[in-house]
Amino acid sequence: MIPLADIDLWNTATTFAAAQSRQWNGQMETAALADYQRENLIDVLTYCQEKSPFYRRHLDGYNATSPFASLPFTTKDDLRTHLDEVASLELADAWVYYETTGTTGASTPCPRTAEDSIRTGVALCEGYRDLLQGHGEHLTMAVMGPSELHSTGDTFGDVFRSLGHASVKMWPHSPVVGFDRAGQLLHRLPITGLTCTPGMTILLARHLLAQGIDPAALGIRVILTVGELATPRLLAQISNVWGAAVHSCMYASQEASILAVCQSDGRLRTTPLNYHYEIIDPNTGECLDPQADDREGELVVTHLYRGAKPLIRYRTGDLVRAQGQGQDFFVTPIGRARDELHIGNSSYSAYDFEDAILDGCPAFLDYQVDIYSRNENRDQLRLLLEPIHSSSVGSSTLADRHARRLADTLGVDVDVAWGPTDARTSTGAMVSWKAARIRDHRETVHGMETNSARRIATQRETAATT
Repeated sequence: MIPLADIDLWNTATTFAAAQSRQWNGQMETAALADYQRENLIDVLTYCQEKSPFYRRHLDGYNATSPFASLPFTTKDDLRTHLDEVASLELADAWVYYETTGTTGASTPCPRTAEDSIRTGVALCEGYRDLLQGHGEHLTMAVMGPSELHSTGDTFGDVFRSLGHASVKMWPHSPVVGFDRAGQLLHRLPITGLTCTPGMTILLARHLLAQGIDPAALGIRVILTVGELATPRLLAQISNVWGAAVHSCMYASQEASILAVCQSDGRLRTTPLNYHYEIIDPNTGECLDPQADDREGELVVTHLYRGAKPLIRYRTGDLVRAQGQGQDFFVTPIGRARDELHIGNSSYSAYDFEDAILDGCPAFLDYQVDIYSRNENRDQLRLLLEPIHSSSVGSSTLADRHARRLADTLGVDVDVAWGPTDARTSTGAMVSWKAARIRDHRETVHGMETNSARRIATQRETAATT
């Protein structure tokens, strides 16, 4: 987390850790936090205008004292178009380089300085210290990330070691590791926790079950899921399969880093020493009242420290629900704005749709949804549930009962069936929840995300058979 020979960085880390502890534990007054944010916003705006070629142009005509809400947004398209020009430091002045996966557009650079890593690492430590305490003093956490160019392995490795836990890096999708070797390690080593996407927990469980190994018998105590939307109902199903406590442990993006951290009660809490938060109407761009107790809209963030690539008013594209006033609040990601589903006479966020279809659902390993237009354009939904044991057939009585319940809830015809899901369901973290979980047969032309999910699924299926 810290270059060992840099004394100044050790002092910076110590100072920030003390401030983060005070803020996280409720010992920082609202006025003090507001002053902190105001001062650091001015500092970061000046820094970006001086150092970043993109922001020098993007913020031309503005200065650090301009009304903050008047500043233009930064979008994902900006990052894809301007690439290395967005950064405020040359790569040689950073200490590590990451990239986004590039599965839904051009891969964007994500360089980090040591201070970037310190800021996010300290925030994660505050949340995970209590979260993991109930599962053992010295855990061994298997960390599984999407690629070698992603920050997952480094970030979680640093955090777990800082909290006194061991970490094992394994990438089951890597041709060098593979699922056979990952399964052997899980079976042989005294691993007590997993950090991976919800989709990975399902793929691993499926692989283990096919080898006659019960995932719940491996002694995994806690699973921290990252990278894709998962409602508490899906996490409960994963918990049932693994016999472990399961938490959606952070809300983050590779571009903006760690935006909210899970605390011991399972809620995701913002880190206002690192970011200034806005929630906007996704259609108008208007900022919602920060003093409202409950808000729902698109999350916009601005970095509050001078790292390798601070972002100013960055539109995440994610819809969230916020509980609590001001900058220190609890956040529930409910899906990307473009993942909204229109079924029957209603529209659903990804979160609300998954929550609805899994309410009262019988136990399963994985699921996918097909949507058809039938009977004079009346929508019809088919929920496919993969049973935990492939050799068994799920109860038709339970399936029929759940289908009737869903039909009443959604107002459309529903069929619930048992069977194996396809490989697309595991691509949520790489593409999107909708592309991974939904097969919308009402669409005559499939978008880039659906095509990307199909391509990734095909590659994974091919790799699994070679």
